[in-house]
Amino acid sequence: MDIETKIKEDMKALGCNSELKISLAFHLYIHLVDEKLMHDTEYCYNQDIDTLYVVARPNKNDKLNIYVPIPTYDDISIDFINKMQENLCTVETGPTINLAFVEGDSTTVIYSFTKGLVNRQPPEKAAENRAKDERRTFINKELKNKKKNIIDKALNGGIVDDDDCLVLD
Repeated sequence: MDIETKIKEDMKALGCNSELKISLAFHLYIHLVDEKLMHDTEYCYNQDIDTLYVVARPNKNDKLNIYVPIPTYDDISIDFINKMQENLCTVETGPTINLAFVEGDSTTVIYSFTKGLVNRQPPEKAAENRAKDERRTFINKELKNKKKNIIDKALNGGIVDDDDCLVLD
């Protein structure tokens, strides 16, 4: 029996019956072991949320990190991330969860999410901040473009046309 078959059978024995989830977890496991050279890498299954995931240590003395394989075509919401954190994070792993997006060709991109860092802004506030940033960027761009002219006028007292002068007797 080859390694891939053995690992996939072990994953199925944990309780996962989804071939897609087993395949994604297998690719993630191999990615973490062979490419990222993680320590203490293990695959796990949470029956409550029907999720097959991998835990590993980036270095021997680091805490365990949680990696959840996700197909790249799945839509991910904040509620999904919260559900994963609530069900998988422990005192030993901390509040961070890593979502590993796995493409069909086994390309894997990992994003980390830490619970409790920042609350998400309401859309109105985000739009308002974006408008302020755009105005600030426009003003800075204009100042940069006219910097030489502004400095010259400041140093030379500005240019005064004769038409602007009033001669007093």
